[in-house]
Order: sequence, then structure tokens, then C-alpha cells
Amino acid sequence: MIAPPKGKTLATVVAEKATANPAHPAILYGEEVIGYGALRDMVELRALALDASGIRAGDRIGILIGNEPEWVAMALAAAAVGATLAPLNTWYKAGELAWTIRHCGLSLVVAASRFLNADFAAMLTEIDREGSAPSLRKLVFLGDAVPGYERHDAFVDRGRAAKAAGVMLDPEAVDPDSPAYVLYTSGSTAEPKGVLLNHRGVVENGFELGQRRAIGPQDRTWLGTPLFYALGATNALPATFTAGATLVLQGAFEAGAAIDIIERTGATVYYGTGNMSRAIIDHPAFTRARIATLKKGNAGLGAEYKRLTLVEMGIEQAVPAYGLTETYGNAAVGRFDDPLEVKMATDGAALPGQEIRIVDPESGAPLAAGELGLILVRGNVTSGYLDNPEETGKALRPDGFFDTGDLGTLDGEGRLRFHSRLKEVIKSGGINVSPVEVEQLLTTHPDVRDAHVVGLDDPVRGQLIVAFVDPLRPVDEAALKAFVKERAAAFKVPHHVFLRSEAQLPRLATGKIAKARLKQEAAEMLAS
Repeated sequence: MIAPPKGKTLATVVAEKATANPAHPAILYGEEVIGYGALRDMVELRALALDASGIRAGDRIGILIGNEPEWVAMALAAAAVGATLAPLNTWYKAGELAWTIRHCGLSLVVAASRFLNADFAAMLTEIDREGSAPSLRKLVFLGDAVPGYERHDAFVDRGRAAKAAGVMLDPEAVDPDSPAYVLYTSGSTAEPKGVLLNHRGVVENGFELGQRRAIGPQDRTWLGTPLFYALGATNALPATFTAGATLVLQGAFEAGAAIDIIERTGATVYYGTGNMSRAIIDHPAFTRARIATLKKGNAGLGAEYKRLTLVEMGIEQAVPAYGLTETYGNAAVGRFDDPLEVKMATDGAALPGQEIRIVDPESGAPLAAGELGLILVRGNVTSGYLDNPEETGKALRPDGFFDTGDLGTLDGEGRLRFHSRLKEVIKSGGINVSPVEVEQLLTTHPDVRDAHVVGLDDPVRGQLIVAFVDPLRPVDEAALKAFVKERAAAFKVPHHVFLRSEAQLPRLATGKIAKARLKQEAAEMLAS
């Protein structure tokens, strides 16, 4: 039995594992095997480099690279000096990056010069030259050299020089109740919200959700989702390291490569989303035998997602889970040894340190077992949204409960069943998308008068983004999709676009657009 870590940062957890078993693999990446001792040493040099660069407790830094060991080392280094990490979305375009860096007040960003098709060097240096993010003091680039900016190896050399000079840091002195992360999530507002998550919650909730998945020291966790996403940063990462297990990284998800990596490394824990499960199963190289080492992990939310993981992939000990970024990834998780019928019918029970309550959405009165109502969570929940007291006040109740905006039930044994999303936020492929943001993007097109975006339930992606556009002039679906794709991350591009004049749009008595009727129309058209 692993003792629950209390009052720690993830950096101190890793340091303790390194002391106990330095050679045990912490990370597998390509041909690299990084032991806990080696990871601790990487973290120390980067923490000293941050300190030498003037980063202090309470400062905020960003990381903009794929799923590789450097992401992990920098995240732990930030924790070691008491800085708050803002993991930047590698799907962002220049405007989104500039907004996030400015809103978060980042002092330093470590970025890949290029990642996949994105030229981050060009984007970030332009932001720096324009002065559109006044807080930004330093850019550090991995990969190709960027004239006028520090290379990552030179940055690490600062840490080596500081260590040689006898500089020492005390990661144990970091306040566990200080922010570890600012994770940006889209919601019902046009602009993303910065979710503040502290070290204590990341470690303690991460430990508990890992224990529900039965993760132990000999396990190898394959992570398909990006580390900047809550399923990576506040779920797979702490679940793996608090157990002293091994994290298996894939730079960017591709189904064929995922099958190869899982087979080659003997990965035992699955961390993917429903659309990743579908992509793996549909890949011509897939056989159950090639992923047979996967025994446990994340079965997700929704009947189809769970069926893909538990039945088609055969990961029988995987568990359903419910949560949000604001609840440190998971608030409710099933048990690895629950029968299949229980896993398919429910979405887990509250973790230790979490309390779930179902209340009437109007009156706030607690509801009895089996009654459908609003899901509230108290315990390991966000302290609020960065520089957004209005949204914080809406989400956090005076008694400490967080309003999830979701509907569900609790049975007599405390098992949660998620029903639907009360809020308008769309969750597509595991990523939150603000309908307001997509609407605003579409209305900047010269041929668009107005736009209304809804989420339509989908068995694999969770929800599809469907846009109803009131055109000023003739315009086609492909052109509108391309317009959004040029200006925003790919996950914000509508899956379907329908043209509707103002007179054809359904309205409520108040004059507001009847989005429920738009959803119904979309479902009928796509089914025909």
C-alpha cells in the first residue's frame, strides 16, 4: 500500500522517488529511458536556470512543446521554485498565444522552435517585437536556433553554472497551497478562463485517481493526450509519479505510432480519449494482441467511449471517470475491479478528498438518490479563475461547492451517473470549446451576418460543433471552415455548417435564439 502524499509538490514527490529508487524508469520516450534519479537531476538544473533567470515564487512561466521529457522536467522545475506553470496549447495560432501570454502575465516561455506544422519561433518573436505581451521578459527555444534569443541548452547551462557556484534551492519550502498551474479552458464566455490549481490538489487528487486505476510502481502509463490538457497535467502525470510508475510519452498522437509504442514498451495503463480509441481500433495495424499489455487506465465518460475501451480494445480494468479541469481532472472515478455492467451504467464514485452533491438547479435544495439534478463538487476544486472574479463568483458557492453546470444522479451507493451538460460549453474530442468564441470568429467573415453554434452529441467525439450561419452573400461550408481554421486552433473548427436566414432561425418568446431547436434540426438533417 502506497502512503498518500500530503502537503507536497510534484517536484518533491519525484525527488523522494529518486532517493528511494533512482534507477527505476520515470519516463520512456523513443529510445530514451530516464530514471527517477536522472529526472531529479534534470529538474534541479532547470530550476536553477529559472532562478538564475530571475524567476521567483509566484511568477508565471509558460511551456509550449509536445509531449516529451522536457515538458515534464520544466513543469517540475517550475514547481521546485514555486513558479506557476501555464501549459500553452500547441494547437494555438498566433492571436491565441498572444492573448494567453498577456492574460496570464507570463515572464518566461520555453518553446519548441517548430512543432508539427506550427512555427512557434515566428509567432513568439513577433509577439515579443510587437510588445503585445508586456510581462514577457524571456523566450527560450528548443530545436533550431532563433537569432537574438537563448537556446535551451544555453539556458540549462545557466543551471549548471549556478550549481557549480554552490547555489542551492529548497523545493520543500514551496507552499503546497500556492498555484501549480493555470490551465486555460473554454467555457460559456468568449474568452478562455485561467483555472488556478494548487500543488496540494494536483498531488493528492492525482494520487487518489491513480489508486482508483490501480496504478503501481511496475506500471507503464501510455499518455496519448497532450500534457497541456488536464487529462495529462493533473491526471496521468501525478497519477503516475505519485505511484512511482513510468510515464510513456508520444510526442504527438498518431494511431499507428501509438500501437507501435504500446507494443514496444509493454505499456500497461491507457490514457487516451474516445476519438483516440476509435482511431487506434480503426487503424489497419491494430490487433488486440498488439496492445494486450494494456490492462487498466481511463475508460472515460459516455457509453460509446467506455465500450470502445473496455470491450473493443479489451482493457477490462480501465475505469469510467467524471470531472472537469476545475476539479483537478477527476472528481469521481470507478474502481478497477467493478463489474463491466457497473462501469457501463455509472461514471464512478467520489474520490477521497472530493464530495459530490446533486441539487435542484433552481432552488439549490439537495435531491434524493436517483433524482436528476445539478452536480456540485467540493474538496479538491479550483480556487477560482485568474483575474476573473465575476466567473469565479458564479462557479464557487459560499459553502465551497463548485457548480459544474452538469446534470446527473447519484445512486444509493454513491455512484455518479452523468446525464448532460447544463452549460453551453461544447466538449469535442475531449477538448472544451466555447460556442461564443466560434460564433464571434464566424461573424468576422465578410459574408456572414450572424452565427449560432451548438454542440450535438456524438458517440465517439462526445459532441460535434455545429454552426448555423446567417449569410450576407452566398458562401459555402468549406470556405467558412477554412476561415475559422486559419484563425483558431483546429479543434474549434465546426464539423458542420448550415446556412439559415434570420427569418428561418427559431426563436424563443424572449427573442433569443432557441438553441435546443437548432440542435434538434441539426440532428434531423444529419440523420437524413
